[in-house]
Amino acid sequence: FVELFVVVDNAEVNIIVKIPFKALYRSLNIRVMLVGLEIWTYEDHFNVHLNSETALDNFLLWRQASLLPKTKHDNAQFVTGKDFDGDTVGLANKFAMCSENSGGVNQDHHDNPIGLASTIAHEMGHNFGLSHDATGCVCGPSYSGNCVMADKLRTGTQAFPEFFSDCSIEQLAEFMERAQPSCLSKPSSVKTIAIAPRCGNAMLDPGEECDCGTVEECRNPCCDASTCRLTEGSQCAHGQCCDNCQVTAAGSVCRKAASGCDLPEYCTGVSEDCPEDSFEMNGKPCYNQAQGYCYNGRCPTHEQQCWRLFGPGTRVGSDVCFNLNKRGEKGANCGKTNLKCGSIFCGGGGESITGKRASYTVYGIECKLAEDDDKTRNMDMVPKGTKCGPNKVCFDNRCVDLSVYGKTEDCAKKCNNNGVCNHKNECHCNPGWAPPYCDIQYADLPQGTKHFTGTNFMTLSKLLIQNMIYLYEFNLKSGSERAVQIKTAHTCLLNHSSSKKHESFIMTDLLFPALTESSVPDIK
Repeated sequence: FVELFVVVDNAEVNIIVKIPFKALYRSLNIRVMLVGLEIWTYEDHFNVHLNSETALDNFLLWRQASLLPKTKHDNAQFVTGKDFDGDTVGLANKFAMCSENSGGVNQDHHDNPIGLASTIAHEMGHNFGLSHDATGCVCGPSYSGNCVMADKLRTGTQAFPEFFSDCSIEQLAEFMERAQPSCLSKPSSVKTIAIAPRCGNAMLDPGEECDCGTVEECRNPCCDASTCRLTEGSQCAHGQCCDNCQVTAAGSVCRKAASGCDLPEYCTGVSEDCPEDSFEMNGKPCYNQAQGYCYNGRCPTHEQQCWRLFGPGTRVGSDVCFNLNKRGEKGANCGKTNLKCGSIFCGGGGESITGKRASYTVYGIECKLAEDDDKTRNMDMVPKGTKCGPNKVCFDNRCVDLSVYGKTEDCAKKCNNNGVCNHKNECHCNPGWAPPYCDIQYADLPQGTKHFTGTNFMTLSKLLIQNMIYLYEFNLKSGSERAVQIKTAHTCLLNHSSSKKHESFIMTDLLFPALTESSVPDIK
């Protein structure tokens, strides 16, 4: 299951009324469900640059800051009515599904909506790690060279692709095996939608043990598609901790650590779901054990933020640059103590991804500052959790002691030497041990026990999503999730709140017109 959010810019709002997706992936077995569609009817919420790479960077930053905190989703696709430079009509990062960079930008380049649909399908394919089809890749006897991941859309009677190639299917299977993205294993509860439940809609409705789609679509031997009940002898039908219809034994890794600030998760032996994603304790040294401290699964540094804003080759500004944060005027009220926690100054690199920058020269030294019209994103600020001195971090734009994260020694004592403290100062237990205090093994729990308190468990609520659109159906199995936390208020800069307006709503019906001819744009 891929929970997709589509964002449509102001230039596109008068062009597009329907986005057709369904038939593109009918032969495949991963469902992509539209959980939200946001249309900007007044103005754009970030700089929609005509350079597709800059537009992608800007969109992904906006997604992290504004969209993810508002609506849980696995992938976001941006649709624009603007004409990207050159022949490019779409761009996305590879191997990004379920990460903070899970998304793409797409130009509406054809009168037939299927042209846009095929572009979105292509860019999402890149998010799944798919490369452009090479010579010899086929998706059926009549579709050689015109599959979903072809580098160009072909003209002719089969102008728009309908299928993934054999090469794409192999790459997708490899991605799922190696990346083990767990966010795709089950759809989450979306409480903004309330439509009558129905067995066969691939949504786990109240009262159902499983739902693998219609009888014709279902390929899951653990689930009876006609009744939405588990088949005889089956303990589960979905989930990262469900193997051959049986709950995986306790201690098996279901989500690998993604970085030095992440923690692995293990199957509990009593639930088919992988526990909630947890991270190393906030304040743990990271980045060569000296340059940063872990914060909510990341290792934020000044250098990292400068690269993010101005690209590779950017360096952190010198101390004379950061002295500009104590000028005492609007936008520079940090004072001496909090200099390294206010606006971030950089040097070198390229243009700002925000599309705007301010440049100062202090004693012959360049001091670059990214400027952002959307002050709620704080993109021009030093990120929360960044090291600002020995045993000190930036927190709400103040340089404070690591003790702001809590008394870690108190947490360590309660884990009974069978676990470590996570980013919530709660116990993250070793394989086989149960939270909240890691003092009892799963094997000793009463039979039938399902859920416990503590962040090592994720109790999935019964789904309220009914009759959602089956936008795509991939021929692969499940996936991964990453939590993104954004702080919008800060003390150093006196910003005005955003006055931008937008309309958000959930699409409940999509049409799919017949395939027709197309032009020949490049799809990256």
